[in-house]
Amino acid sequence: MSKEKEIEKLRKELEEAKKESIEHLNGWKRAKADYLNREKEINREKVDWVKFSNLELILKILPILDAFDQSLKQIPDDLKENKWIKGVFQIKQQLEDFLKIQGVGKIKSVEEKFNPDFHEVVEKRGEGGKIIEEIQAGYLMNNEVIRAAKVIIK
Repeated sequence: MSKEKEIEKLRKELEEAKKESIEHLNGWKRAKADYLNREKEINREKVDWVKFSNLELILKILPILDAFDQSLKQIPDDLKENKWIKGVFQIKQQLEDFLKIQGVGKIKSVEEKFNPDFHEVVEKRGEGGKIIEEIQAGYLMNNEVIRAAKVIIK
């Protein structure tokens, strides 16, 4: 084989090798981008999982808080200064503070305009759509509804 043919053959092999290396490099770049995107997605999933890992427990605590609310509404005004009653109010406040730390907050209801994303109508007294009474408090956790407020609207 002549030197010119050998040189031409080597040039073609070099050109093919360059094309192949570019293909491999582009494939590696895509794989790296896919990996980085998946890593970001996993981190977002972890954050969401942590945010809502206590959801089941919190949903079981909410009826206890409802019971506190209902019980404390029944206390006569002349007993509200009683030390024992103040202690019960303090326990309720500690429970609310705990929930707040967990990212849980009450949904505003009374005097608000009815919003089906946050409220569930249990009774309607006329037209207008303004909430006049809250039957059961609704709650948000990390800005997502975990329990809609049960309300009466006018």
